[in-house]
Amino acid sequence: MISLLGIYRPRRTLMHRAPVWFKMLLLVGMSITCVVVSDPVTSIGITAACLLLLASTLPPLKATLKGMGAIVVIAILTTLFQLWRGDWVRALDLAGDIVAIAALALAVSSSTSMGAMLDFVTALARPLRWLLPPETIGVMVSLTLRAIPEAAQILTESRVAARARGLERDPRAILIPTASRTVGFALDLGQALHARGIAEHGRAPRGGSAPASEARDDAPGRVLAEPPVREVPAPVEPAPSRRARRR
Repeated sequence: MISLLGIYRPRRTLMHRAPVWFKMLLLVGMSITCVVVSDPVTSIGITAACLLLLASTLPPLKATLKGMGAIVVIAILTTLFQLWRGDWVRALDLAGDIVAIAALALAVSSSTSMGAMLDFVTALARPLRWLLPPETIGVMVSLTLRAIPEAAQILTESRVAARARGLERDPRAILIPTASRTVGFALDLGQALHARGIAEHGRAPRGGSAPASEARDDAPGRVLAEPPVREVPAPVEPAPSRRARRR
């Protein structure tokens, strides 16, 4: 499922042309409908519509089949559990809801670029500008989406390295390298943000006046105190030798 974060491909389908707010409203509304309606026939119809909508966005075949395969396995397990309880209506309804919501979410992901999604998140965060700047929230979301596949890749590489050394059953051979490399990735990311000057300067207080120390530091024409100058004693000339005295 981690690979589905980069499922977007530029196309000219109806979902690609639709605005981001419409797609998000469609996803939220369909999710609420799936939860509220408990009719298996309606769930199957919604599932078929969501699958067709996903196919219309022309997503990457391999990544989509892999992601939907995991969703189908979860739906099958849920169906078997409900059938074991003797509620076949609930089983069909839950299975259809799970597949429908996952397919619609993939349709939105495959038809929405990361830049458009971040712009939408930034626009939603504007009412919270008193708490955090909207651009900061957008950067936080983008960093989260970037860190998830990176952490998954580090964990996979640690497992492969442990298996190559014959230590696949030792959790320390997997967790310790994963933790150290994840911390290293976080440090590199922090240095990159610091080099670009992102989120370094705090916002001014609500009163509009900065603290006295900051005001003094930022004042133009500020004279710095010069370091004290040490007086170096004059060099002592050596006494003239006896030959010089005789001359």
